[in-house]
Amino acid sequence: MRLFERYTINQHIMRKTHRIFVLILLAILISIQFCNAQENKTEDRNVEITYIANEGFLINVGEKSILIDAIFGDKEYGFCDIPDSLQIASMLEAKELYTSIDLIAVTHRDISNFYAPFVSEHLSNNKEGKFISSEQTIEKLSRTNNYGKIKDRLIEMTPEDLSFQDTVINGIGIKVFRLKHGPHYIVDAETGEKINRHKNTQNLGFLFDINGVKIFHSGGSNPSCISDYEHFHLEKENIDIAFLGRDFIWNLDSEVDNVVRDYLNPKHIILMSIYHKHNERFIKLADKANGNSHSVKVFANKMESKRYTIE
Repeated sequence: MRLFERYTINQHIMRKTHRIFVLILLAILISIQFCNAQENKTEDRNVEITYIANEGFLINVGEKSILIDAIFGDKEYGFCDIPDSLQIASMLEAKELYTSIDLIAVTHRDISNFYAPFVSEHLSNNKEGKFISSEQTIEKLSRTNNYGKIKDRLIEMTPEDLSFQDTVINGIGIKVFRLKHGPHYIVDAETGEKINRHKNTQNLGFLFDINGVKIFHSGGSNPSCISDYEHFHLEKENIDIAFLGRDFIWNLDSEVDNVVRDYLNPKHIILMSIYHKHNERFIKLADKANGNSHSVKVFANKMESKRYTIE
């Protein structure tokens, strides 16, 4: 074989080998990028829930943080947990766990969910955080000393009955549902008439969408408001985690559980608003419920956390 021909063949082999090497390297780089993307996606869908008190929770998903129904506790109420003094101080100063809260949400104006002076002070120290709630709640904030400093970051949403509104705040998708508050009857001392003290409460249900993770909080709603859930059909929303009041799972064999299954159908349930005397009962109930179509969690202690990895 002539020298020129051998040289040409060697050049062809070298070019072919080089192309194969480049393709292999490209495949490795794509594989690494894909793995990193999958890892980042998993990180973005890791959820950490921290129980503050009563219906109040800190929700962390990826780099996003929501504080819902958690800034309250100006005094002991006797019927529910309130945040301890260290947590209240940290919330007011927007320090430690509460330094980078993207969204503060309040479902309704009850003292066990919301205390306007505390929320106002937190927002005055958390310059990037935004607040969302009903007209009634924001009206209370309008009477606080810091209102002038925070009013531009207050988002009022009060849908009409059996309707919802949606928005995006600080990169968090939000659907706000108008849900009736569960009734609580008191007796008028003069007339003896039973009065529902929550009749005119503007109660909101929040559905948050963070990196595709869907988290629902029912506020003061309960299964007696079944017509709301029949109307909204939230089971179509593919809810990952639902915060529900204790009445939603009072007994595992009751019709109440049908409301959860037929009109919510979340993958995970966190029970809330549990009176001290019922806490142990509901922890045992949650243990029995696990293994069904959804997991159920009851937090035994304030500031207890639980992580969920959402597929």
